[in-house]
Amino acid sequence: MRKRIVYLAGLALMAMDLGATTTVEPVNAAIADPIQTGKKLNLTRSAYVYNKRGVRVGRLKKGNMCKIHVIKVINGATYVKIGKNRFVKQEAFLPYVKSARVENIIKKNSYIYNENGEKIPGKFVKRGTKVDYLGHKEINEKPFIQIGDGEYVKAFNVLTIMVNN
Repeated sequence: MRKRIVYLAGLALMAMDLGATTTVEPVNAAIADPIQTGKKLNLTRSAYVYNKRGVRVGRLKKGNMCKIHVIKVINGATYVKIGKNRFVKQEAFLPYVKSARVENIIKKNSYIYNENGEKIPGKFVKRGTKVDYLGHKEINEKPFIQIGDGEYVKAFNVLTIMVNN
């Protein structure tokens, strides 16, 4: 989930590109996985305890300290072995993060341009309108955001924000 948020934040920053660079190279951010064998971790939420067949056999409360023995997939879900024939779902150790989405809002009335940077007659977007982000492109050395098929808006006129669901 963290990688997805870092990726979305990178997209948001690229959408607000000020034209300083013309090439965009992907950056792989290394995020250390907090769940590793041999570590002791606290549960970040209450969780059920399962046996090796994926059947509930108990419950643990938030804050309990557990030693990670093995990470195993049972019936398609990822479990962490915390004792002899005792497993807890991996999500119980991960920090609770709401999913985030990116919204693009027009800051001021803007003309819509074609892929050559020419205004499309009679087409514009009003202030406060939410638009889809379909990519960005530099036209005549100016940053644009694609909002439709062959339709672009100047990047300076778009406010990109991340909203938690």
